[in-house]
Amino acid sequence: MRAPLVVLLFLSTSLPGQLKPAAAPEQLILTNVNVVDTRTGQLGHNLTLVIKDGHIASLAKVALIGSGHDIRVVNGNGKYLIPGLWDMHVHTAGGSAGAWDEKIVYPLEIANGITGVRDMGGDPVLLKQRRERIAKGELLGPRIYMAGPFLTSGKSDEQTIGVNTPAEARQAVDTVKKQGMDFVKILSVSHESYLAVAEEAQKQHIRFVGHVPDSVSVREASAAGQRSIEHLSGFFLACSGKEGELRQQRLEALQKRDWATYYASETQAISTYSPDKAQGLFIQLVDNNTWQVPTLVWDQADAHIDDPSLATDARLKYVPLRVRAQWDPTGRLKRTSPERLADLKQAADRYIDLTRAMRRAGVPFLAGSDGPDPYVYPGFSLHDELELLVRAGFTPAQALQAATFNAALFMGKLDEYGSVEKGKVADLVLLDADPLDDIRNIRKIDSVIVGGKLYTREDLDKMLAEVEELASKE
Repeated sequence: MRAPLVVLLFLSTSLPGQLKPAAAPEQLILTNVNVVDTRTGQLGHNLTLVIKDGHIASLAKVALIGSGHDIRVVNGNGKYLIPGLWDMHVHTAGGSAGAWDEKIVYPLEIANGITGVRDMGGDPVLLKQRRERIAKGELLGPRIYMAGPFLTSGKSDEQTIGVNTPAEARQAVDTVKKQGMDFVKILSVSHESYLAVAEEAQKQHIRFVGHVPDSVSVREASAAGQRSIEHLSGFFLACSGKEGELRQQRLEALQKRDWATYYASETQAISTYSPDKAQGLFIQLVDNNTWQVPTLVWDQADAHIDDPSLATDARLKYVPLRVRAQWDPTGRLKRTSPERLADLKQAADRYIDLTRAMRRAGVPFLAGSDGPDPYVYPGFSLHDELELLVRAGFTPAQALQAATFNAALFMGKLDEYGSVEKGKVADLVLLDADPLDDIRNIRKIDSVIVGGKLYTREDLDKMLAEVEELASKE
């Protein structure tokens, strides 16, 4: 039998950076850490955390543990411990992410403290394979909560299910459910097909999320039970005093592929914003518990393709060479008029204003980046998103909650993730500075713990160096 040992916070002298990566020990003990309570936004000082079998066994001022070679004690030196981050809108396999090797995209998430993602659609077969390999420990990566093929009008392919009638809509939901996916994602379908998806999803007990199609109002989507709305889609129309007129104009332009008129309707919607109408909508969203994933970082990247600093961004070295070529904005800039670019910038700023108004009304939010789209970097851009949420009026604690506690609550996984509490999975991030004081401190990562396994700063830097090398050859 091991002799019991009381470990006080000041007894441990090992520094995280001095430890080498190894198989998860039977017990990993962090002493002298300040723990961010993502339930309350408060800070617990000078605590000891005991991790056993990949889960948090205890959290207290003093811990009673055994002694032995299979116990690893790390002095946190007053650093700040948060739960692992979740990026609630990514695409990591297939589609635009098809050029990203699994040994590039997933380590970038881990190195940035992202231990879980909600993958919003791609190659479902590849995603399932990768999720299984991550779960078995064969592939380093975040936990994956995933959608099946997109539901959209038109033809089916390996990444989409064509939905052109209510009958096809119901069949599509059934297909996604049988594939074992976590949720159904809608892109663009007719009004009748949308309602059929909503009805069948409720019947099959599977959540549906995604865009609000032009054929549906945000009010209808919320009332129908859509659990999350991505990119604030449909909100400019929903908050316009001329919603009905502009919706009809938009639908007709879409049918004719008249993009000038289509985009003009969005600009008109912004200029006819009705605060009273918006407030009524926000109250409905709160009542229906309709979550928002604004992906503000994507809008900012899309609107600033003329920014010369894009070409010198240090994070480009982690982007595969062929992807960097695809991201080159030169061609797009030639096709985009100065007026259209100005409209995109206005829309990006208005999305921040909308987010601010919705937060004040109590609408629930999740943090997502929509990476890896052009200049939306896996891992890194979630940090950008949290900073944009603070710019939109969130406190640092509220922004952090959007990527931790709220993510777990939304997924129905609060018993496993989202906070640093006894019994939770030991997915954790140790920071050099207090994120409640400044959300930018979320970037100051000392170490990451995934399922009880510790990756020190040295390990993470090595991980990033390997990604950079791989990216230079892809």
